[in-house]
Amino acid sequence: MKKKLLLILIGMLMFSIFITGCAGGVSFPDVTESGVIVQIAGRGRPMENIPLSVRITNNTTDFISDVKVKLISIDNHSDLSPFELWRGAREIDTEEIANSAIIESGKAVTATFTITSYDYIDARAYPMTFQVSYRDNNGALQTITKNGIIDLVVPNKFYKAMRDIIEFLHKFTFNYGLAIILVTLLLKLLTHPLTKKQFKSTAGMTKLQPEIKKIQKKYKSDPQKANQETMKLYKENNVSMFGGCLPLLVQWPLLLVLFGSLTNYAPFNLERFLWLSNLNTPDKYYIMSVLVLVSMFVQSKTSQMPGQVQDQNMKMMMYFLPVIFAVWSIKWSPSLLLYWITFSFVQAGEQLYILKHLARTTQIVPKKGKEEK
Repeated sequence: MKKKLLLILIGMLMFSIFITGCAGGVSFPDVTESGVIVQIAGRGRPMENIPLSVRITNNTTDFISDVKVKLISIDNHSDLSPFELWRGAREIDTEEIANSAIIESGKAVTATFTITSYDYIDARAYPMTFQVSYRDNNGALQTITKNGIIDLVVPNKFYKAMRDIIEFLHKFTFNYGLAIILVTLLLKLLTHPLTKKQFKSTAGMTKLQPEIKKIQKKYKSDPQKANQETMKLYKENNVSMFGGCLPLLVQWPLLLVLFGSLTNYAPFNLERFLWLSNLNTPDKYYIMSVLVLVSMFVQSKTSQMPGQVQDQNMKMMMYFLPVIFAVWSIKWSPSLLLYWITFSFVQAGEQLYILKHLARTTQIVPKKGKEEK
């Protein structure tokens, strides 16, 4: 069980790293030259929302004020084609970001523009031009024009395949929210045999615990012999000690691919779902985060095997993990949360069904062998 718990924790760590990678911002190198320094960066994939970051660093000895950043062109096109602006205007007043019209000496402010493309355009470097205007400490208007590139990389083939499935389902549901729910149900149906095997293995190990404790007590001075007898007991009763862990290794990659395919997918900008204006803008009412909390708690409660003693650490995880994920989810897009909520509720129902089925059909009774003299 400790190994299984460790595997679950590793999976959650991978999940957290994946989320951080999806939501992480641009990291600019430190600048040492003097003056007002402008750095720009943009990286993404076709058919995704792409953040373009512009950092203005005041490396002068005085403050600057009234700083404005304007997106002039992309690929030498003033209409930004083959992209288009998503959310916000083409000019940003940094006072709206920093809550101050002044950038002090040695300080920096970053403005972010979000562009998108609704077609699989060429994956290449696209030139972009920004104009930064500000007033120096004497009130004189200064202007800096800065060029850079948008590094558009080839779409992830696994994400693209999953998005193609979502688009296929969208033709029948006419709504991306319903398509996400349906693809989650299909994925859960696909992994049901693995989940059932996982619970069956765990149930077998739980029923064997009394016999294992007897072996541990009998051979407490000989750990090697105790381990041999334990493995023999598992083999005699067709129980794999790794049976509860291995299915997770198969399921997690599938879940992560679906999670990644839902991140920043441009067509989600265009449709409403229930109270949500679109599936890429965080829920301002926090209803989705509350549902994350409830669904994860329900899923945790239904995962415990009958007769299985839950230690204090597992109880703490059951109560605190849903809270932690709910807090994190406040800034996640509804498309991701809709998948996670659907998955958790369906998983809870699936677990109840499997446990009920095992209670009726599973009879794992240790075979009695010759006692050691």
